[in-house]
Amino acid sequence: MLKEIQIQEAIQNLQASQVPFRENLSLASLSSFKIGGTAPLVVEPGEDEQIYSCLAILQKLDLPFKILGGGSNLLISDHPDDFVVLRLAGSYKSYEMLEPGIFRIGAATNTTPTFRQISQKGYKGVEFLSTIPGWTGGAVMQNAGCYGGELLDFTSKIEFIRNGEIHSKKPSEIEYGYRFTEFLQKKDSIILRVEMKLDEGNLEEIEESLKDKRDKRNSSQPENKKSAGSMFKNPRLNDEQGKPIKAWELIDRVGLRGAIKGGAQISPEHCNFIVNLGSATALDVHYLASLVQEKVHKETGILLNREVEYFGSIP
Repeated sequence: MLKEIQIQEAIQNLQASQVPFRENLSLASLSSFKIGGTAPLVVEPGEDEQIYSCLAILQKLDLPFKILGGGSNLLISDHPDDFVVLRLAGSYKSYEMLEPGIFRIGAATNTTPTFRQISQKGYKGVEFLSTIPGWTGGAVMQNAGCYGGELLDFTSKIEFIRNGEIHSKKPSEIEYGYRFTEFLQKKDSIILRVEMKLDEGNLEEIEESLKDKRDKRNSSQPENKKSAGSMFKNPRLNDEQGKPIKAWELIDRVGLRGAIKGGAQISPEHCNFIVNLGSATALDVHYLASLVQEKVHKETGILLNREVEYFGSIP
């Protein structure tokens, strides 16, 4: 747990540097799971200079911090009180078209409306991103994708802070793959913004694609349930008939569809989702996730890897 004297000293420095912050904030409200304890200090820089100031203050006071984005694909600790939370705001919540087909998109933009709007301007290829909840920065970190598309397929440049300096790299200059980037692995960078280069398309066809992907998303996921999306990555293996093995099929095969722990449940509608029935804790979700991994591995020999990231110590 952070010491009160550390928090107050950080607050004084943040106020002097005019960096926005909030105290004693429930992180459950910032999570699609609606799970998470109270953070003593959440810092919300809105521009590059404020990030520099914030990082300098935290380094001077030797305060650990973690980056929190849109709160999807994330399970937040019940006790996130041993670090400062850093969450982008301000200018990072917007995007602009620099020239026809070239978009600069802030890391704190909400992926669903952002990529729906870009698609509706007549630019094709990124309709799938309008079905993925969360923020663009988090989508970059995980190389988010679905329906055969991945975000980095359409990205021309990534801007990020690492070791106190801004870097700009093409996707070909970083390590990435299926639901993976070096940013996710090393956790030593803050994504600031991306540039994407998109081709123009037929607006009627784009609208049909948006609707088709939205309908597929709605029909394949638990309705009106709080979750963090798919809990596990598909194992990238084929069955005896050569068909890709899906994580949900393995979970169903070992009889865990509908299993409950406390206020959390493996969804009866789609068993690669763990849902919050209303009173779930991070420990409840962690118990079910661990149960899935243990039972699937024991009965099939396949070890499922989590797609949902843990934020803070769990357990």
